[in-house]
Amino acid sequence: MNAGGAEARAAAPGSPRFAKGTTPAKALGRLAEAGATGALTVIGAPGGVVFLRDGRVNAVDSPAAPGADRLLIACDKVPEAVWETIPSQPARALVEGGHVTSAEMELCALQALCDAAFFVLSTPRPELRFASGVEHWLGADGTVATDWLCDQVERQQRMLNEVHPSEVMDYAPVVPVLRPGLDQVLLSGLQWEIVLHADGQRTPQDLAGLLGCSAYAVTLDVRRLAAAGLVEAPATEAPAPVIDEPMASANPAERAVLPKRVPGTYTFDDPPAGTRRQLPAGVSALAVLPGAIDKAPDDTLLKRIRSALQSLR
Repeated sequence: MNAGGAEARAAAPGSPRFAKGTTPAKALGRLAEAGATGALTVIGAPGGVVFLRDGRVNAVDSPAAPGADRLLIACDKVPEAVWETIPSQPARALVEGGHVTSAEMELCALQALCDAAFFVLSTPRPELRFASGVEHWLGADGTVATDWLCDQVERQQRMLNEVHPSEVMDYAPVVPVLRPGLDQVLLSGLQWEIVLHADGQRTPQDLAGLLGCSAYAVTLDVRRLAAAGLVEAPATEAPAPVIDEPMASANPAERAVLPKRVPGTYTFDDPPAGTRRQLPAGVSALAVLPGAIDKAPDDTLLKRIRSALQSLR
């Protein structure tokens, strides 16, 4: 099973070198022109590795996005135990063994490629290294043009900014707002899964790995939920105020102690008047949550909602 993507070997003599400040997209352009085959390692946060074959992108791995193995496990196509029994570069073995069709493998590999590419190509101030001849661990046959992939990442970034122009939530733990100032809100299935599993510790990338779905899709929906006031980033603790000694009480017992809210619980029965979150005038919560489905939920969803509400008691 893939443990975070293959590592690129040290660059061989004659491998291209990239000047400081070169973006991953520009580096890919140079490698595409040269018809290179190998692995471009993007060192940074989140970083990752882009694998090329004859100047075209064959696969991308990033610690911020689930790989093809995680996606196939999550959709119950290939049990986790199977990954321990198949050889390296298992794409062909999975198809020949009847676990997936060739079309399913191609689609899954492409989804994992595009998902990881967004995070790799968006890595700020990266260090770039290229190793010739390195192949991806999955061994999928499909490739995409570097220009197409870079354009796709630019479109994804524009979409994020149109939904909510703030990067604060992209890599931070997601905290559900316990009392959002909304009387009604309609969530898509993925948005509900995000709210249900957000515990103040998991980042959007953690949630994507847990749910076995696109990390970019989760990041996009987290921004939508943040725009609606349903989730937020963890609050940073402000530095303790400096109190001049003459102003401080001589008796510590006389100092007022502010109550602290226990995470996951309510300190007060009702929030103070005028403190409920409100969307900007004229903006509906449904407008910032595209993709929500307006249909009656099935029994399974109703049972999960009931269990979630009971846990809040």
